Amino acid sequence: MTQVVATEARAVFFDACPKPSLKMFSSKKMQTNWEKKQANPRLYHLLDIIWVIIKLVLAVIFFIPLGIFWVLQKICQNIVLPAAGGVLFESFCKASTSMQERYLNTLLSAHYLIPPQRVILQCDDLKIDALEIRFPNARPDRWMLFSSGNSDCTEHRIILKRHQGSIECIAAQAQANILLFNYPGVMFSQGKVTRENLVKAYRSCVRYLRDEPSGPHARELIAYGYSLGACVQAKALSYEVTNGSDGVRWLIVKDRAPQSLAKTARQWLGNFGFRITKCVGWEIDVTKHSRDLHCPELFIYGRDAEGALIGDGLFSKETCFAAPFLDPEREMLPGKKIPIAEENIAHHMMLSDLTIAHVVTIILNYFETSNNFET
Repeated sequence: MTQVVATEARAVFFDACPKPSLKMFSSKKMQTNWEKKQANPRLYHLLDIIWVIIKLVLAVIFFIPLGIFWVLQKICQNIVLPAAGGVLFESFCKASTSMQERYLNTLLSAHYLIPPQRVILQCDDLKIDALEIRFPNARPDRWMLFSSGNSDCTEHRIILKRHQGSIECIAAQAQANILLFNYPGVMFSQGKVTRENLVKAYRSCVRYLRDEPSGPHARELIAYGYSLGACVQAKALSYEVTNGSDGVRWLIVKDRAPQSLAKTARQWLGNFGFRITKCVGWEIDVTKHSRDLHCPELFIYGRDAEGALIGDGLFSKETCFAAPFLDPEREMLPGKKIPIAEENIAHHMMLSDLTIAHVVTIILNYFETSNNFET
């Protein structure tokens, strides 16, 4: 990369308030509301502050139950996505000049033949900071959409070179490009941290990859979700066509996922956690959404030396996604379920070379042939 190009690249990645590469709106009403806010930013910012104060006063002083509900909602939000920070934990991913410097230096030192591109997606009030990594051997219409865990961000993943581990190896060997993104509230992605906004962010990435004229027009999509990312993926794909009838073929990967967020809360906090997660609107039933998929789905989980299912240190064997789908007597489902077990893998560990090779083989077998893995 020439010095001029490198300088331009630095400017792009150091922009703390980047302009959207693409603007998308879910409805004409949302577009009109956004245009009004852009025309009078100070007024609407002031109104937002006033409204927050009014809600807080009403909730805490006049409606104590609502005040408790609001606090529980904020606590749940912080536990689900600590990367964004909140009432319990500071942000696990804080934007800073030094972090951006390390992030960009790591990207440049990786010597990609095709320089990674920063893509800013705006969907309604959300602004999603994403990163495209393209490989020379990849098919232009084959893309992996990676959704990360709850304490992760693209910058940390690049700096710690975790992208050069499981995810990048799988994508490169499977001849796929990658789109990584930060959830709303994480680093430079903007928007309120709600279940609906996490799902909207994911669907915005799908729309960019598949539908938008300025996107890559993906026709083969690998949806790779790790931990919380598998939950967001499951909910988002419940709104998408995944049976191939629109000319787009999907392959889903769930890497060490839970059955649901509420069951995970019950594992750690008992029935109180289970009920609160549902009550404050953070439940995602991953198992239910998975049963409705019409495309192949492979799931990665831990096993012991005898091949029996085990927990991974975060999700117990009773809570992990794999449990109901390893039952030989389970019901027939529209899409094929493909289990991949790795011995004694912990939640934070990278996948072994053997597991990576197994995943790659399945992806290539699916996309390079007409194999639909019919059940």
